[in-house]
Amino acid sequence: MTSTAVKVKFKVLESELEALLVEAELIRTYQPQFNILLKDDKSPLYINITNDKFPRVIRLRKKQIIFDPKSIDSKGTILGPFSSAYKTQEVLKIARKIFPWCNKVENKLANSDSDGSDKKPCFYYHIDLCPGACIGEISEKDYGENIKQLILFLKGEKKIVSKNLKLRMAEKAKQEKFEEAAIIRDQLEMIEYVTKKTHHLKPELTSHALKNKVSEDGIIYLQKILSEYLGLPKQYPLTRIEGYDVSNTQGTNPAVSMVVFTNGEPDKSQYRLFNIRSLNTPNDYQMMKEATVRRQNHREWGVPNLVIIDGGKGQVRSTLQDWNWNYPIIGIAKNPDRLVIPKIDWSKWGINNQENNEYESNNHSLKNLEYFIVKLESNHPSLKLIQQIRNESHRFSQYQHKRRRLKGMFE
Repeated sequence: MTSTAVKVKFKVLESELEALLVEAELIRTYQPQFNILLKDDKSPLYINITNDKFPRVIRLRKKQIIFDPKSIDSKGTILGPFSSAYKTQEVLKIARKIFPWCNKVENKLANSDSDGSDKKPCFYYHIDLCPGACIGEISEKDYGENIKQLILFLKGEKKIVSKNLKLRMAEKAKQEKFEEAAIIRDQLEMIEYVTKKTHHLKPELTSHALKNKVSEDGIIYLQKILSEYLGLPKQYPLTRIEGYDVSNTQGTNPAVSMVVFTNGEPDKSQYRLFNIRSLNTPNDYQMMKEATVRRQNHREWGVPNLVIIDGGKGQVRSTLQDWNWNYPIIGIAKNPDRLVIPKIDWSKWGINNQENNEYESNNHSLKNLEYFIVKLESNHPSLKLIQQIRNESHRFSQYQHKRRRLKGMFE
């Protein structure tokens, strides 16, 4: 190749996804001879968008196109080749969340005049990856326009797609079809996200815009854990989770951080810091207790559905001593990371029910309080969410502690 080449051209793209799509389109367009000299026996993959009334999007191997031309519609659109089946699948996962399509096998709508009123929606309809072609919820014209933009996107024509969508969004807004305009706006946001320089192709996408966030899974699994161990409702709201951590150097310049995660995402405008002035000796338990007592004096900040303490039984117990709200507190202990959940009936806890006295009378004092120690797999969604909250609270407390220490040095 180097001996026959007379010129080198290159194109700078913004993301790994764009590079993959543009590379496949260039190979399809120019059919360079060196790209067919594959060293393994794998046949490259293609994406075929059929020419049905409601086009389907399927993957095909090269040998299916060459040796079995009846297996595809010759008038359909073929994109590729893609050398990696995994990359092809990931590209389609991304694309389908932006431009959903319907691949239902028994889609008689595609070749009939039925309005789909007697049809059942496919599986993907329920997870917003099908626009409803299988039940007649979308017109042939609108579905075709969606597929048209999908093809441009898969060809790496990001700028053209974005321009077309912006024009459509403006038109919908002018017609006061604001819900449809909002859908197009979300498509633009998702395109912008997946084509950022910082976005890399991964097995599990964690994009906020793609609606399949790890934080959402973390909340769902955390609800199950709280329901199982504390008897809370299965749909117990976790819209506001607060995380606390103590930072000091041998008791000097202590600070306690409070970070807030709203719907599983950091809400930095709600972060608070507590400078501990009553102690100047190492006592993390007392420092945490002071901070959470002061926290309860500020109900105007909102109340947490769940409090996560960076620490084990000792930190959790000290926090509970003057905790007068009936919202649960759990800890996350280190090495290895595991959840520390006190065995408390939170429906009865709090100053209004004088639960502390009731616990004493039933020999359930905090000193003898029992705990669930919950060990989760390292990739468990709820553990990842709690670790993120713990790490953020640790970072924030360290930041304030270093500020105080630096200020003290200058003073």
